Amino acid sequence: MKYDTIAAISTPIGIGGISIIRMSGEKSLEIINKIFKPSRNRPIDKNIDNKKMIYGVIEYENEEYDEVMVNFSKAPSTYTREDVCEINCHGSMISTKNILNLLLDLGCRIADPGEFTKRAFLNGRIDLSQAEAVIDIINSTNDLSQKNALNQLKGSIGKAISDIREDILNALSRIEYSINFTEDGEDISQDEIIKYIKKADFKIKKLVKTANKGKILKNGVNTTIIGKPNVGKSSLLNKLLRENRAIVTDIPGTTRDSITEYLNIGGITLKINDTAGIRESEDEVEKIGVKKSQELLLNSDLVIAVFDTSRKFDQEDDKILKLIEEKPKIIILNKIDLESNFNEEKFKKYDYVIKTSMKENIGIETLENFIVKIFDAEEIMTEDVVINNVRHERLLNESLNEISSSLNDILSGISIDAVEVDLRSAYNHLGEITGQTVGDEILDKVFKEFCVGK
Repeated sequence: MKYDTIAAISTPIGIGGISIIRMSGEKSLEIINKIFKPSRNRPIDKNIDNKKMIYGVIEYENEEYDEVMVNFSKAPSTYTREDVCEINCHGSMISTKNILNLLLDLGCRIADPGEFTKRAFLNGRIDLSQAEAVIDIINSTNDLSQKNALNQLKGSIGKAISDIREDILNALSRIEYSINFTEDGEDISQDEIIKYIKKADFKIKKLVKTANKGKILKNGVNTTIIGKPNVGKSSLLNKLLRENRAIVTDIPGTTRDSITEYLNIGGITLKINDTAGIRESEDEVEKIGVKKSQELLLNSDLVIAVFDTSRKFDQEDDKILKLIEEKPKIIILNKIDLESNFNEEKFKKYDYVIKTSMKENIGIETLENFIVKIFDAEEIMTEDVVINNVRHERLLNESLNEISSSLNDILSGISIDAVEVDLRSAYNHLGEITGQTVGDEILDKVFKEFCVGK
């Protein structure tokens, strides 16, 4: 299928060493030969080696735009499976913009977000799950999230989905035969159909179980530091970041709004929130901060609760313990460099309790080790396929429900026609993951998340 020729800037906008303007489409060669003057005064040949970079200048109607390196790649051995041309110019906003405008004047259309990758999908070079892996690679925040995205780009999810759909297809073909070529399914053993349905059910459940791990790899661990005012929350954040990010004073209530930072511990990204101290207050601004702290707490994957051992355990400390009761948590008993007035009995039932001194830099390494232990990144990557995409998880769950329904129906003796309806729906939902049964609306939504030029 042929599309119009598109162009876009593929490098971040701004000043840098180089900028890359990319074209894709059947007019790419015609347009580049109109404006590119190679140093050897020889136009780019359609049969040129796809990997060769050619030095020259961009020039049109006696106006020179920039000194450039140009690479022309012939279809179908390209990212989009169309003719692709990339112009490497100096990283000047003026040069980059002027060259792009020249391409648009000569017949290109500005590319939509993700349109180069969308064409790679539409032209059959990659499936939809691989296309989504591209944006995951771009947005990777740590080595493990990138490794998982690269595995997906190689087709790991597509292979797993294809395997499950094959099992469902085997069940469907036997049901179709039973409906169309036998009387009441008398010549078809239902055990064969059940065997394939159970195989699909098992494989989908195995994939769904990886979803929580995948979210941690992709989005990081949403972590909230919580505690009363002046217990050392902001000091803890500063110690973890190795910089003075949060204001630290002896005045209670200094932190009135949450501070969010990202850090990498043991291969996992932590989105870490330092919150306003939880206490009863008449100050309206502080009350808003406390409410926001409690909201962040509800959505946290991990809570680090900080208590001051130089003060007596009181009702506000007890309230904090109740707030975090159902959350994964690490307890910090801080200020052990000061005389203790604290009852530690309340904390004996918790698995992860650390005695710390922010002033003396005691306990920080233990905290980091606990975080790595709770969210074992290396263990996550032992899975062959890890689901990290909300769209994929939703479709897998819908398919699982339909598979379970069809299995219950066939075991309950319900008409084989009803079994087929659920199985066919599961087959199609799985096809939406790889793009084999996906509609234009979903495609537009997926590629809208991409940046222009990719």
